[in-house]
Amino acid sequence: MEDRRSHPRRKTVCKICLSNKHFGPVKGNIRNLSENGVFVEAVTTSDFSTGMLFAATVLDPDWDQTLPPLMMKVVRVETDGIALEFIV
Repeated sequence: MEDRRSHPRRKTVCKICLSNKHFGPVKGNIRNLSENGVFVEAVTTSDFSTGMLFAATVLDPDWDQTLPPLMMKVVRVETDGIALEFIV
């Protein structure tokens, strides 16, 4: 099957924390990332729907914890996780 993604994915093992004014914090594992966003696994996907907005904080010792949260939007919900797109 041909991969038609506009940006290549990179595998990673970082943790992430998602929150918004309606619920959170929700912690998960970033399975892969690209220039456009991330795929997060180990979350209860039934709590999410496309279009939801979140503040995302990467929980990794190598990540600069003084950076503000990243704004992200849910673009796909799968059985094993959710795809989030960076909002600029």
